[in-house]
Amino acid sequence: MRQEKQDRRSQRTRQLVTKALAELLQEKRYEDITVRDIVERANVGSSTFYAHYFDKEDVQAALLKQLFEQLHQQLLRRGGRQEIVPSMELIQHVQQNAQQLQALVRSRSGETLWKVVERSISQIIEQSIMEQTSSKWSYAVPVPIVAHYLAATLLTLLKWWLSTDMPYSPEQMNDFFQQLALPDRWVPVKSKDEEIGKRTSR
Repeated sequence: MRQEKQDRRSQRTRQLVTKALAELLQEKRYEDITVRDIVERANVGSSTFYAHYFDKEDVQAALLKQLFEQLHQQLLRRGGRQEIVPSMELIQHVQQNAQQLQALVRSRSGETLWKVVERSISQIIEQSIMEQTSSKWSYAVPVPIVAHYLAATLLTLLKWWLSTDMPYSPEQMNDFFQQLALPDRWVPVKSKDEEIGKRTSR
């Protein structure tokens, strides 16, 4: 029971600290935020802060991981949505959390976290392609390569969008992505049965 209380207290402290950083990012640049700012906003002691985090970069990594976990759960709950790439959901999520994510683009931990997101989105895209197309089709480009390409293209666009203070609307960015993704490059080119038949007829 004591351990359970300590775990709950620790979880609450982490929530207070990440929430404090999220609020501060609405008010000032990440570079201008100090650990003291975070501690004061979270209303926790310095010793409590350092019992849970090494520095503000550690808090930032926790906050961004939290944001991406929320996005991942949101994408998994898409249900019957027919889009191969959940581009609009991702773009809207980025817009809703723009200030936190803009810090990510410039942070030391950012590149690692972007790779985690890219891997996650690539897996979702690959699964969508396989679910929404017939298993009898073969592809001009292998599905895992298609999924990686589409995920990387989308995230590259989003990085640019964030770094330029989002000069276009989410709808426009989604249209740009749809044009750049060039779906005709990866659509099924022939059924496996047709391909086998062609080989045996030679």
